Amino acid sequence: MDMVDNEYKRHLAGQAGYVYDLLNSTAHHLQEHMTHMIRKSKNKTIRVIADVYVSIEGPATGLLDVFYGRLSRYVHEDPETTPVASLEEATSRLFSDLFPVVYRTVAAAADRLDGATEFDEDYVQCLVGKSADIRPFGDVPSTLAKDISRTFTATNVLVHALRYGGQLVDDEHSRSWLGYGNRDQCTAALTRMRQCSWCDGKDAKPCHGLCVNVIRGCLARETAHLDAPWTGYYEAVDRLVSAINNGQSSVCLEDLLRSLHSRISEAIMYAMNRGSEIQSNVKYFCGPAKWNARTSAVSSEAPKTPESQEVWNVEEEDLSSALLTSKLSKFSDPETMVRVRGLFSGMAQSLCANYTSSECWNGRSVGEYTDNVVGPLLSAQMYNPEFDWTSSINTQDNAVAEVIDKLRHIRQTVLNQLTAGPQSDSLMADEAEGSGEGSGDGSSRTGWRDDDNADEYSSGYGSGENPITTQLPGAVDPNGGQPTDNSAPSPGTGVNTDPPTKAKDPSSAAAAVTPTRVSAAFLITAAACSLAAPVTRILLLF
Repeated sequence: MDMVDNEYKRHLAGQAGYVYDLLNSTAHHLQEHMTHMIRKSKNKTIRVIADVYVSIEGPATGLLDVFYGRLSRYVHEDPETTPVASLEEATSRLFSDLFPVVYRTVAAAADRLDGATEFDEDYVQCLVGKSADIRPFGDVPSTLAKDISRTFTATNVLVHALRYGGQLVDDEHSRSWLGYGNRDQCTAALTRMRQCSWCDGKDAKPCHGLCVNVIRGCLARETAHLDAPWTGYYEAVDRLVSAINNGQSSVCLEDLLRSLHSRISEAIMYAMNRGSEIQSNVKYFCGPAKWNARTSAVSSEAPKTPESQEVWNVEEEDLSSALLTSKLSKFSDPETMVRVRGLFSGMAQSLCANYTSSECWNGRSVGEYTDNVVGPLLSAQMYNPEFDWTSSINTQDNAVAEVIDKLRHIRQTVLNQLTAGPQSDSLMADEAEGSGEGSGDGSSRTGWRDDDNADEYSSGYGSGENPITTQLPGAVDPNGGQPTDNSAPSPGTGVNTDPPTKAKDPSSAAAAVTPTRVSAAFLITAAACSLAAPVTRILLLF
């Protein structure tokens, strides 16, 4: 009996292992590509600063190192445990720390001490602390912080949803819950199918119909309880991948990264073109400029950090679009999609695919299998000729219940990344109706763009009962706001009690930058999102 059980488990693990490899490799390739795109975005932003804003290149590069380092780490973090505010805070911090660096170029020359190159440290801290009130970069920091948080969270949720699917069906984990819904009858049926022919001196493979009935009877519990949550889980991932593939701005990380350099540059332009207004606001909150003749750690002459030197001097390695497409192309195969989606309901057909219907072992002798072959649904098992129906087949144990809850939770978390409410409702209804085998197809874009060597800088703005609806801590609230610092002005500055009237923020800063030396043309154009050409439809099978 142990030999029969072990063989059965080995075959199930083999089928689940195929899905495991598929899901984990997809998550890995997506995560790897996002890390690559972050490096490219960082390099491009540093080049723009060096070409267009020479006077702030040194200190700005160090701040960008910190900012992009935070983005890179987030790609590998668990959205369950990482608060969404962390990315918004990192973005806000970038601009608040940039403010003193940029303000040096627009501060009145009359206020500057002879030989002074840096602000006094206390004055720098005041500028940083009051940047939210002064708003030197307009709306860019707040809108960019929300965009970064939303798109990075959506991609990270997708990666971890894929990884969870892989963990669910890996060999070690699946052995604890897969295939024992009716153990006694299942073991007896497997023995009759696999070993009775040997005892009778026959060396014949089981008939296809016998194999299908036995496997479906053994997997009746899993199919009944897990097929619908698994299908709903797959449908949710499919929707998120489709949204990314179609360039939906709220979830398209690649589009965001391709435009990040231009949006940061736009914010700096905006501040430099509003010098007089910013000076007036700064004097209200922090007083006249206080200069320090000593060179500080953020001096424009400060050397780049070792990390920034490496990023600046080493040519970015090419990520072959053809290779990435090749690795992910198997997900576009409809046959593969059916196999993943029908992990439970289609398991019997997969395991029994190589068995014939004639001159085979039918459970009693070599010949044909003449009994009815039942379907995968639980109701059909009442008529399974290889099993005696008992209510215990429909019993849900703790291990299966835990898997169901996790599938529904991940599914709802994925749906939370999409802005359209009706999609969530329709998927909830789909899961509640039941399960079955099926496949889907969809279009995908051709190739991954890799335009580091472009002559121009291009940019763009950018189911079941009792379903779990708890949102992940990392999921984005689209109505969330950006906190501001409403603390009182620094004491002892001797400034006016009424703040100056702020000018109306334009939607963008298109004027040329006059306070800095411009050594390269800067053109902002729209960039279409091509993320997940292969990754998208590819991931659809999940």
